[in-house]
Amino acid sequence: MAEGRALAAEHGIRLLVEAADALAGQPGRAAPAATAQGAPLTEREEQVLALIEQGLSNKQIGERLYISAKTASVHVSSILRKVGASTRTEAVYLARTPS
Repeated sequence: MAEGRALAAEHGIRLLVEAADALAGQPGRAAPAATAQGAPLTEREEQVLALIEQGLSNKQIGERLYISAKTASVHVSSILRKVGASTRTEAVYLARTPS
């Protein structure tokens, strides 16, 4: 698992690094953080948020996650709503800032 974490860190895949850290630190899946609306982001929304953080467009997010650009757009809209943001940049900031 350490090799996988190191490889993810080397390639800037923060979501995988966090998942590896969560698995190493405690058994079971780490609970997602609550958002401004009280509803936690889903695992897929966390993946989309990580790609938004890298500056990817909906089309690029779709290509990375093997989903359509429209489906990526739906996930982005859900993230914006859940964190109470009006822009993608604000969503990343609000989702990553501890409450």
